[in-house]
Amino acid sequence: MKKSNGFTLIELMIVVSIIGILAAVALPAYQPYIFRAHIAEPLSYAGNIKQSITQFYADSFSFPHDNKQARLPEPDKLISNKIASVEVKNGAFHILLGNKVPEPLKGKYITFRPAVVKGSPRSPITWLCGYAKPVEGMSAVGENKTDVDEEFLPGECVF
Repeated sequence: MKKSNGFTLIELMIVVSIIGILAAVALPAYQPYIFRAHIAEPLSYAGNIKQSITQFYADSFSFPHDNKQARLPEPDKLISNKIASVEVKNGAFHILLGNKVPEPLKGKYITFRPAVVKGSPRSPITWLCGYAKPVEGMSAVGENKTDVDEEFLPGECVF
């Protein structure tokens, strides 16, 4: 009787099932990283909006009430692959996630609020992302509508 070199069908099925089990365990653990990658574009896009609001503040020492006053297009015209709209409201701006983001992120907001030094309007402003709080001596301007889970946001938007 000849001895065959190779794997039997049973051995191959066992290996495939082990790989399947490992993949089933690994994929849910990888989900937060995938969602964080989808948040990167809106964070980058926010830089453009910050410039307009910062310029408005430098010129008038007040914050724009809406997109028009900030010299930006209407909210539904500020869109991208990951962004459905961007609305300026009383100095803060709210990015509505949509289009090509995963379902758990669709319809969620990330807010960027300016923070000013109390009693010193000529001091430069800084920006707070998401759930971040202003440092002592500064106060945040505008409402925070952020409702994205903290685990999907970078550290700068949480602390």
